[in-house]
Amino acid sequence: MKKIFFLCIIGVFSLFMNSCKQTQSPEVKRLSPEGIHAVGPYLSKDHRGNTVLCWTEQNPDDSLYYLKYAVFDTQLKQFNKAIAVPATAGMSLSAESMGKIAFKDDGTVIAVFSKSFPGEKNKYAGAIYYCSSEDNGNHWSEPRFLHTDTSRTYGRSFFDVARLADGEVCAVWLDGRFGEEEKGSALFFSRTEKGEGFARDTCLDKNTCECCRTEILTDQSGRIHIAYRGIQFPSGVLGKQVRDMVYTTSADNGRTFSAARVISKDQWEIQGCPHTGPTLAATKNALHALWFTGGGTPGLYASSLKAGEVDFRDRVLISKSGRHPQMVEVDGKLATVWEESLTPAQDQHKETNTNHSNMETMNHGEGHASSAASSQVVLTVADEEGNAKNKVLISDEKEIADHAVITTTERGVLIAWVQGGANDSGIFYSSQLID
Repeated sequence: MKKIFFLCIIGVFSLFMNSCKQTQSPEVKRLSPEGIHAVGPYLSKDHRGNTVLCWTEQNPDDSLYYLKYAVFDTQLKQFNKAIAVPATAGMSLSAESMGKIAFKDDGTVIAVFSKSFPGEKNKYAGAIYYCSSEDNGNHWSEPRFLHTDTSRTYGRSFFDVARLADGEVCAVWLDGRFGEEEKGSALFFSRTEKGEGFARDTCLDKNTCECCRTEILTDQSGRIHIAYRGIQFPSGVLGKQVRDMVYTTSADNGRTFSAARVISKDQWEIQGCPHTGPTLAATKNALHALWFTGGGTPGLYASSLKAGEVDFRDRVLISKSGRHPQMVEVDGKLATVWEESLTPAQDQHKETNTNHSNMETMNHGEGHASSAASSQVVLTVADEEGNAKNKVLISDEKEIADHAVITTTERGVLIAWVQGGANDSGIFYSSQLID
């Protein structure tokens, strides 16, 4: 789970964040082999609480891409030997829709990944699959569809996974099965059952932005929180569509969900996909959201939903040049990573003019390539009073780095990201102590 906060002094926090001193992070290591193309890092926890990093890596023997994962050794501060998932051969590489590994409470490992349908009329049509292992990755089941609709016409991707309070695993994804009947794509949810795989799926929303990462979070009470970029047609914009962040929640392990509500009325009038989704964080008394928007001044914005309140609070600008944020809570402190462009924000988001109707650009951005001329990964930490420490530069400032992910460790956080050029990128990581 990924977590951050923005409490009462959020305005002070924002001002401090934009002016805080940047320092260089120590102990950066490469996980994927030199000379082997690797993308799509994703962090999770196994059933014993160990940190697990998965990523997509090209196999030099057959040139296909496979999902691999490794468990982090907290004593050695490095990852154990990587395990490859054979059924994922030929998986897709979309930077905002990376393959993921999740664990049931009984130790069952579940790999979720997407593949395209080659030769179809819609060249971006594809499916999401999953397979499982009950012996720590030594043997795997045959891949199965995550979704009940298995037609080969539409795209399905941009999924997220989480472990539920009852020990099962849930998933959300964007699905094009309604075609031109609805604007954009649809958001679907499914969960595993005891001793079984994923059950029948449920549609949560029929109008979502087609190509932004979804976010699913389970908090300490077991409540499910989901955020995604929706498509709305507010009366104030004369019939034009806007693509702002939307939120829904479930208190019964995904059996039912609340009515969807807009996190912030950014009024971003755009008929395309910015390829940058939201992130959520839960603290003791609030749920917090962080996202990119071009509505108003482009940049990363934060908001919070306090316990007992109905609406999210007014948004606060956190970074004008940030993108792809991820968050985590550490012993009452909250940490955030994002990629920071070294070019103006308006240049960084030029691809948002692309039309993504009918999921036809589902795999846009395959592999690794930031839209900015150059970008770097930064980390910030804030305390419960809203005071942020120095902005720490995590990646090599001489290299392109993006799509960072973050999770907690025994004494701090572990961050992983993609670094290098479009054809020679690798997975890098750094373990950071949090004072």
